[in-house]
Amino acid sequence: MVADYPHATAALLSDVDAVGGMEIRRLPTDENALRRYATELWLPYHRDLAAAVDAHALTDWPDERFVERNVGFTRNQLEDDGNRGWVAVRAGDDAETDPATASVTHPDLELTGLLLTSVDECPDPFDRPDRLVIGEIYVAEPYRGTGLADRLMERATADAREQGCGELRLDVDVDNGRAMAFYETQGFEPYRKQLTRDVE
Repeated sequence: MVADYPHATAALLSDVDAVGGMEIRRLPTDENALRRYATELWLPYHRDLAAAVDAHALTDWPDERFVERNVGFTRNQLEDDGNRGWVAVRAGDDAETDPATASVTHPDLELTGLLLTSVDECPDPFDRPDRLVIGEIYVAEPYRGTGLADRLMERATADAREQGCGELRLDVDVDNGRAMAFYETQGFEPYRKQLTRDVE
């Protein structure tokens, strides 16, 4: 069953969610929005992950190549039914821009976090609930410890409810201790192990 988070409200069921001076918004699939997302969130997330987890080492590409590849990949993912992308945005302290309504490409907005989800429907012969899979969740360095990760998880829970999923699922590397600790505080428990070995 999808956990009930005490901070979740009916507002979480909308496409724009207020988060302590920030807004969690649906990620648009236009070229400029996806390019900004890839540059300011996706690439830093994967660079952080590569620094923390050996299995996520990145190839030696220029940033632009990573961005180009991710724009196409993310657009294709978000066109599938059940897949959603979210970005947390914040207006600068002196900006008069409304983060709830301005384009995510507006220069006064800062992208502060990301959430990508998809639905894992239960195949016919099995008796388990459909699962909402959290493919990626990330909070930019200056906003860690502010509660934004909790709010992104609440957004995922709202997605699960909206799409009729009874469980949340995610993958985490065993040597990513910080992420493991966070997910455990959110009530996640192990249910499967994936094993790998080299082919000689």
